[in-house]
Amino acid sequence: MRGIESLAGKIADVLTIKLQLDKERRAVIRYGLIGLLQVITLFLLITFIGAVTGTLFENYIVFFTVGYLRKSTGGAHSRTMWGCNAVSVLSISILAIFSRFLLGNLIDPKINYGIAVLLFMAGLLIFHKYVPVDSPNKPIVSPEKIKRLRRESYMKLLLFFLLTLIAIDRANIEVRFYSISMSIRLALVWQMITLTKTGSSLLLRVDHAVNELLDLVFQRENRRN
Repeated sequence: MRGIESLAGKIADVLTIKLQLDKERRAVIRYGLIGLLQVITLFLLITFIGAVTGTLFENYIVFFTVGYLRKSTGGAHSRTMWGCNAVSVLSISILAIFSRFLLGNLIDPKINYGIAVLLFMAGLLIFHKYVPVDSPNKPIVSPEKIKRLRRESYMKLLLFFLLTLIAIDRANIEVRFYSISMSIRLALVWQMITLTKTGSSLLLRVDHAVNELLDLVFQRENRRN
């Protein structure tokens, strides 16, 4: 991800000179560009993996479902960009593959709808207990903002619940809709996990493992050079 930070810095330098901005605004632009380039990189990676594994639709659904929910619910964060991207790519790809090949078989509609309802109820309980989850760098202290984020989170949960029911119903016509409904549900489950302390601990462990591995790779590359 050093390439992303370097590219963001170069673009920020050009904009700063052309728009005659100060150092503080340059820092804001650079930070925003890093986030944008990170999302673009992640999108391209999951597109490639989805095309190779035949799970393109499922990858996109998990990607957008989790991303859309996180804007209001928050959730555990990796400490580094490397860790964040590694966890994102792995989790999205694995959930998409599970949805398509392991859990994408039709089951009794009553059981299917029952699972969707239970997941929706679990989401309500978890959202009520944890949402919004902030970060140490950006704590949420405004009561009005907390209420707004909670309201938005409940509305999004309801939206995805309805989309799941529609996909289950459409699966009777086109079986691929069943794996799509599973993608939505697994994305919801993953997002619920990231709201909990267990999810935060898991992300930190993965982040630590990824960075240790990358440090070893960089050290070997430096020795060769």
